[in-house]
Amino acid sequence: MCRIIVDLIVINYPNSYLSNLYSFKQIAEFKDVFIANRSFAELKDKALSLRDLLNYPILMLDRKSTTSEFLHSLFQKHQLIQLMFLEKTEIELSSNDLLIDLAKIGLGIAFIPDYCVPKDSDDLFVVHTDEVLPTRQLVVVHNEHVPVSKATLEFLNYFQPIE
Repeated sequence: MCRIIVDLIVINYPNSYLSNLYSFKQIAEFKDVFIANRSFAELKDKALSLRDLLNYPILMLDRKSTTSEFLHSLFQKHQLIQLMFLEKTEIELSSNDLLIDLAKIGLGIAFIPDYCVPKDSDDLFVVHTDEVLPTRQLVVVHNEHVPVSKATLEFLNYFQPIE
């Protein structure tokens, strides 16, 4: 088995893969959004319930991603998880860029962090939901019990905690 050792990672939080061995600094807050193209123009100025959203093809990251876990927990919180699994996860990918590309060509409604939404795209719009989606954080994570280089420490000091 190959073991990879890294000094730090930048990752979405909450994250079920992080244990209490890790220290993290929040560097940004964000919201996840559903995006679609003009194939779903009827949704542009509407707010859909999560239940109604399941009537459309959903494009999402693979089930092991933190974004996918977040979406699954959101649907579970609203008691819709069985419907989601039975009906509407059309495509699962490992890249937000691919999800955006598939949403651009109208294959479905993608679920992505808002910081990934292309700023220069007239083809895409955010599909609003009745339910307020919780914010998440982008964090830089390192293991305090493993020595790190001076460069890593300097990099970590670059990030000031968000208050």
